[in-house]
Amino acid sequence: MPDLFAHFASGYLISRVSRLRKHTALLVLGVVLPDILTRIPEIILDRLLGIPVFHFVIIFHSPFSLLIVSFIISLTFELRIRFTAFLLIFLGSFLHVVLDLMQKQFGEGVYMPYFPFSFETFQLGLFHFNSSVTLFPIVFIIVLISWLITR
Repeated sequence: MPDLFAHFASGYLISRVSRLRKHTALLVLGVVLPDILTRIPEIILDRLLGIPVFHFVIIFHSPFSLLIVSFIISLTFELRIRFTAFLLIFLGSFLHVVLDLMQKQFGEGVYMPYFPFSFETFQLGLFHFNSSVTLFPIVFIIVLISWLITR
């Protein structure tokens, strides 16, 4: 949960820029989208039903897959904002991937940012994957202050 909140916070705080403020929901949707596309199927299918899906759903942490998903989601929007919706959802999901690639995961990492061109995993290893748990209170206060200021 703190990791998902950290992603939410990254999109929310970026959307405090005045030009993006009216599109906060699109940017936040984008930053949580990779975890929605991977964690929900993983929890329901793998953990509850015993159907191993991790190696299938992990592709939703790659820019190429998220480009396609962002495009499909943007088609549900009104024509006049469709392109903006696509860009902001993809920008948010790309930010999510960049933040995840900064983590130090197990072994050589779990994310394949070059999919479908390569199945090679990559990680920068700048911070531990559980750092969001430690930083949760600080990030929460920053988001709360930002919300109060821009209200």
